[in-house]
Amino acid sequence: MPLVTPPVRKKSPQIRPDDGSGSGTGWDAQVVLFNDDVNTFEHVIACLMAIFGHGMRLAEKIALEAHVHGRAIAEVEPREQAEKHAAALMRQGLGAAVESI
Repeated sequence: MPLVTPPVRKKSPQIRPDDGSGSGTGWDAQVVLFNDDVNTFEHVIACLMAIFGHGMRLAEKIALEAHVHGRAIAEVEPREQAEKHAAALMRQGLGAAVESI
């Protein structure tokens, strides 16, 4: 009788500590990317990958959503991190903002 390998169990998601913001997760802000008629898709995608560490597919999806709808959520994270990331996007010539969630 062949040996059966037990199934691999997925790790449970990490819960991030509360920062006292009231959200319970500490992730209380979202970085919004705005569409523009200046930057190429390639530039936007490269910035999303470099700044947030997004993979190609996710970066393409965010860029396309911003193009079609005028805005897209690039990331949800703690406010301090969101402000740094939004500033990094703006340094690259992209329109971005931080919104509370």
